Amino acid sequence: MKWILRFCLVGIMLLIAVFLLLYFLQEKVIFFPTKLSNDHKYSFNIPFEELTLDSGSEKINSILFTKTGNKGVVLYLHGNAGNLDSWAYVFQDFQNTPYDFWIIDYRGYGKSTGTIQSENDLHRDAEALYQAALQRYKGKDIIIYGRSIGSGVAAKLAKNHPPKMLFLETPYYNFPDLVHSMYPFLPDFLIRYKLSTDQYIAKTEYPVHLFHGTKDELIPYTSSIRLAELSDKITLHTIEDAGHNNISSFPVFRKRLLSILGKR
Repeated sequence: MKWILRFCLVGIMLLIAVFLLLYFLQEKVIFFPTKLSNDHKYSFNIPFEELTLDSGSEKINSILFTKTGNKGVVLYLHGNAGNLDSWAYVFQDFQNTPYDFWIIDYRGYGKSTGTIQSENDLHRDAEALYQAALQRYKGKDIIIYGRSIGSGVAAKLAKNHPPKMLFLETPYYNFPDLVHSMYPFLPDFLIRYKLSTDQYIAKTEYPVHLFHGTKDELIPYTSSIRLAELSDKITLHTIEDAGHNNISSFPVFRKRLLSILGKR
């Protein structure tokens, strides 16, 4: 009988230890940044500006692709891995639109300083991008675009600063909902990152466009179906057979993007 009690006690202690690790080291599980040296030189086949933004005490690295006679700018919040060297290629999806394209690396990614220690850090970095755009694009349209982990960040930024329109690519309903779809045994109190996309866009007054592939292996397509039911301002663009990372390779994606944003 004693060995059974000891076994149960050890099991409980191990479970508590695992829960504590998951709670305090959550960033290691969620974010996969790749650092770049400060003297790293970006190389793209069109003109661009490399700009540093202040986000509290941190310096946020960003790249801005400009067009003459632009109608405004698309602010892009990327996914949870890599850096601008691997992400900025998405400017190609917006090249034929009349909008500039501005993308940041969150703190700890690429050349950006610091590390992500809370959800608020993500929102601060997004806010820094918005404030910079507000100064540069006075009187022009600001469009917010979030992909994957960046979809929840973009949704909150749009709630705080209603844009011309909001785009969410492969969005989750909210972050705990996504975690439960992968690890249903995890209790809610362990998930420090909420990223409540559903709450941010439920009462939207501006158009919201969702892009999601039916074969998304990471974030269930049903997440976007549920989000689209929250408001008649939300439109779901289903990309048949697309996975999580290849939506832009489907011609229908760029066709719909251009139909919404317009052509140069």
